[in-house]
Amino acid sequence: MSLVRRLWISVVVAMAVVLAGAFAVSLITARSYFEQQLQAQSGDGAVSLALSMSQQSKDVATSELLVAALFDGGHYRLIRFTDAAGRVLVERTQPDMADGVPGWLPELLPMSVRPGQAMVSDGWRQVGKVTVEAARGYAYRSLWRGVLQLGSLMLAIGMFWALAVSALLRWVRGPLEDMAEQAEAIGAGQFRVLDEPKVLELRSMARALNHMSDRVRSLFAEQAGRIAALRDEGSRDAGTGLLNRAYFSGELRRALSEADAPAEGCVGVLRVADLTALNQAQGRARTDAWLVAVAEALQGCVAGVEEATLARLGGAEFGILLPGLRIADGQACFERACSAVAALDLQGDTGRGLRLHAAVVTYRRDEVPGALLARVDSALMRAESAGTLVAEAEHLPDAPLVPGEEAWRALLEAALADHEFVLTDYPVLAEDGRRLVHRECMLRLPRGDGAAVLTAGQFMPAAVRVGLASACDLEAVRLGIARLAETGDPIAINVAPRSLIEPGFLERLDVLLAGAGAAARRISVEVSERGLDPQLAGLEGLAEVLARHGAQLGIEHFGRQLAALPRLYALRLAYLKLDGSFVAGLDDNAGHQRLVKAIVDVARGLGVVVYAEQVHSAAEWATAVSLGVGGMTGPEASRRMAA
Repeated sequence: MSLVRRLWISVVVAMAVVLAGAFAVSLITARSYFEQQLQAQSGDGAVSLALSMSQQSKDVATSELLVAALFDGGHYRLIRFTDAAGRVLVERTQPDMADGVPGWLPELLPMSVRPGQAMVSDGWRQVGKVTVEAARGYAYRSLWRGVLQLGSLMLAIGMFWALAVSALLRWVRGPLEDMAEQAEAIGAGQFRVLDEPKVLELRSMARALNHMSDRVRSLFAEQAGRIAALRDEGSRDAGTGLLNRAYFSGELRRALSEADAPAEGCVGVLRVADLTALNQAQGRARTDAWLVAVAEALQGCVAGVEEATLARLGGAEFGILLPGLRIADGQACFERACSAVAALDLQGDTGRGLRLHAAVVTYRRDEVPGALLARVDSALMRAESAGTLVAEAEHLPDAPLVPGEEAWRALLEAALADHEFVLTDYPVLAEDGRRLVHRECMLRLPRGDGAAVLTAGQFMPAAVRVGLASACDLEAVRLGIARLAETGDPIAINVAPRSLIEPGFLERLDVLLAGAGAAARRISVEVSERGLDPQLAGLEGLAEVLARHGAQLGIEHFGRQLAALPRLYALRLAYLKLDGSFVAGLDDNAGHQRLVKAIVDVARGLGVVVYAEQVHSAAEWATAVSLGVGGMTGPEASRRMAA
């Protein structure tokens, strides 16, 4: 038998002994832990039941009810209540079954659990004794799952070590094979440098091969550099060194038409909204240096993505093409990019809190580039409005989009002139599910050509882009005031944060509310937290206008700027609406429960009511109520309203 084979066998045997010993010790420790837990469960159950029975009537019916409640609510094999004379008054038992557990496990690792006992008293008189014995079945099931998991882990460790030993043995006899591969690689244009082997006879040969590889590589590098310089003249952005718009367009066209390219992928745009202001404040040189830093950060974010294309499209707008990625991976890549640029802004001395807008959409091969770019532009407009990353998995044919800003401008101006907009509403109910807090009204645009109705999420981003957001918001207020004349229900109207800083908006809003008279007290105006900047620009002026007419101020999609609550309270804030992302699965998410409770506690101390958005189930509703949330909106609220 060869020395290598003997070494291999000795290592395998040693690892098997070590892993088997660790496996046995882990199982014995787990068994001891489960025995202690079962003993504690039996004792705690006995004490709890005895205490409950001592405080209740001592008749048999009540005793049976308490025993049944504990027995049905836990994992117990036996619960018995005997009187002072030892007679059994109440007894509940069930087989101690361990379904799905092989029979050899209880025999190999038996669990000895003593029943817990506690005395039942009536004042100073003992009237009986409670005996509780926990069921071992679920403990054996947990132990069996642990056996499977630990066995899998041990097997994986054993396989890992086997592979490691194999690699070690290959390394022992590898220097000659490496030098042969290096010679072949040089002929193929790959210039690797070998570590000089410890074998003295082979060291000089490896050194000569490395020297030849370096010489040939330098020659090729010089030639490649000249070619790259010529290519970069027409494809690189001079300021950042990234690819330019023309090259990006060519890569996009190739990805959509070439048969060898991935059949689908993602493409998107990241834009820094305040580049002009930054340029004026910092100067051209410092702004250019900052853009170079942004480019380097973005390159780091896409470095691990195969065939990714990063380009500067102009100004502070960067395009990223991600062939072969699904929307979840594309969204994750853009989230990393946004975080990297935001980190640069925080680390710098701009002090401006630059706003980032980003959107990513999926594409399929043979899609028209112009239509795809129109979808990207539409998604970016929505991102500018919402203040968050927009990721669109696919283009929905029943939600028509108008490509281009001029087409959107014409459509919206015509709709405003002809008063084509309508309101749709969703109820916000109090925590009892019966009392209406208000109806949340949202703007819709019916299409006269028979197409689907455009929602605010579709046309408001375009309205912000073309400067018509404030006009749309004022139209919503006008329609809301008209609705107040028809119904006595309070209403809430959404207003885009961008509208608050547009000239003339607050003055025209003041006129509309003044015309509503006393009905203005039944109006609430909501602003999304996502679009507010850290300075809450425009919100103070809005609060003054609303207070003048008795209307209320609310913040929707709240949950990320908890520190801003005191400043919001100073603006006479009436309520907050928790973002639906914190409400989804609230009944099962302990982390979100703690967050919601913290927000509610802070808001309650300031006299601000908290409502929850996008409540989908009765469980979420009940959990939100238990945390102090004062009202709900969403599908569950609509169902309860209909009922």
